[in-house]
Formats: sequence, C-alpha cells, structure tokens
Amino acid sequence: MNVAKSKNTNVQLLACLTELQDAIDPDDNHYRLLVDGKYVKYVNTAPGALGGDEIDRYFGPILLGELLPPFPPGNWNEGYVAKDPETREVAFIKVETVPLAGVENLWHPVKLNELDFTQELHLRQRVRASTHPEINDRKPVLIKIAVWPWELPYMEAETTAYELICGSGIGPKFLGHVTEGKDGRVVGFVAEWVQDARAAGPGDFEGCRKALGQLHELEIKLGDINKHNFLVREGHDVVLIDFECAKKCSLQELEDEMNGLKGSLEDPSFRGGVEVVCE
Repeated sequence: MNVAKSKNTNVQLLACLTELQDAIDPDDNHYRLLVDGKYVKYVNTAPGALGGDEIDRYFGPILLGELLPPFPPGNWNEGYVAKDPETREVAFIKVETVPLAGVENLWHPVKLNELDFTQELHLRQRVRASTHPEINDRKPVLIKIAVWPWELPYMEAETTAYELICGSGIGPKFLGHVTEGKDGRVVGFVAEWVQDARAAGPGDFEGCRKALGQLHELEIKLGDINKHNFLVREGHDVVLIDFECAKKCSLQELEDEMNGLKGSLEDPSFRGGVEVVCE
C-alpha cells in the first residue's frame, strides 16, 4: 500500500466527471489533470476499471495514489485506462497526442495562462473567482473555462456575446482570453468580478427590464433569464451575466423573452443560483 500511495505525486486533479455524475457518457469516468505543474492531460477510464467507492474516484489523494496507474512519460494529452486483458491489472491502455479544439473568436488582445490564476472562490466546476498578478492590482476577477470538450460551444457563444456588448455596460467588463497552459489553446475567458451585488427579485423588475432592453436593442437574446443572471448593485444598477445561451434573434423572440422576465424574477426556486464555496 505504501508503494501505491507514492504513485503520481507529480499529478494534480483539476476536474472530474464520474459515472453517477455524467449524463453525457454515464459508463465512463473523465478526468482533467495537471502533470508536473504545467501540462494539462485528459484521462478516461473504462467502466468498472478503477473499483472502489464513487467518492474515491473523485477524491484526489485516493484517485492518484491508489486507483490510477502510474502516468506514462511523454508529450501526450489524452489517455485511456482499463484493465490489461493479459495481466488484469489497471493500466494505461492507450495514450496519444490529439489536436484539441479551442475557442476560435479571439477578439480581445489579452491572453492569460489558466495556471497563473490563484483560485479564491469556487462557484462551479468551471467558474471561479480568482486573482492574477497582471490584473487589477490582484483584485478578484471571474474566470470561466470549458472543462470538457462538449462545453466549448457554450464558451464560444459567451465569448462572442461579450464582443457584441463590449463597451455597452450591459455586462461585466471582458478582460481577456484564458489559455490552457502557456501558449495553449484558448478554453475560456476572464471578466470583471461584480462586487457587492445580489441576485434580482420581484422588486427589481424595472431595473432588470431596462438592462434586458439594452441587450435587446442590440438584437441579442440572453437565453436564460433566471433571476441569478441579473445582479443588482448598490443604487439598483443591474448588470447581466452568463451569456452562454445569448445569440442574435428575431424581434418576436426578444419580445417573448421580455414577456417572461416578470415570472422569472418571481420564481422562488434556486434555479440558476450557485452556492459559493471557499477553497
């Protein structure tokens, strides 16, 4: 057991999607890992290959020290783990270097390495408030990335939306693109952290209607008008966030969205909200 615990000491778990969490491919476990402090690699495991309890499969020390086999050396970025058909031991059956897609609309001049951010608050698996030595005197900013390949279309849409609203004051200020490692593909963006704000409620209808109307003047539909996407600052100034579903739309679609705003603000559920967790 002591030998097992010494495995993969140079590997850090960045994100995981286990069998019970994964609606895309419920038979596999997916892992995003950092090797040697600078190489991001993706590892998928075959159904049942790792064994153990589900919690062990996303708890870094047990996953890396006991369940996953030693990482092969080399400049690979995707690996597949399963039981070796001859030895029945868990092993890397395949590793390969795959050209991974990234965000294509690189409209902003700034690019920042994801690994240079210091995590402060974890909001979702791919959204966090962070600091960076080159931004805002190290004040918190929002960093959002596509953790998994199937999330890239949402990141592409949100990046484009920020380009369309740039300078309008409708949303937070876009501060730059985020790369996966130094000079890597672009997987996300960094934006202004909206300080001292709260989610909107029924009493904020007029401010929310005005903010959404400004977006609609650009012929852009927000796409998700839950109350947590309307942040109210002191003085009742409303800022829109979360443009993953935003897109250019017809006047009828914009009108339908505006008509649904009042009901969304009155929704008592926590749909669309996040619980901030200190890391």
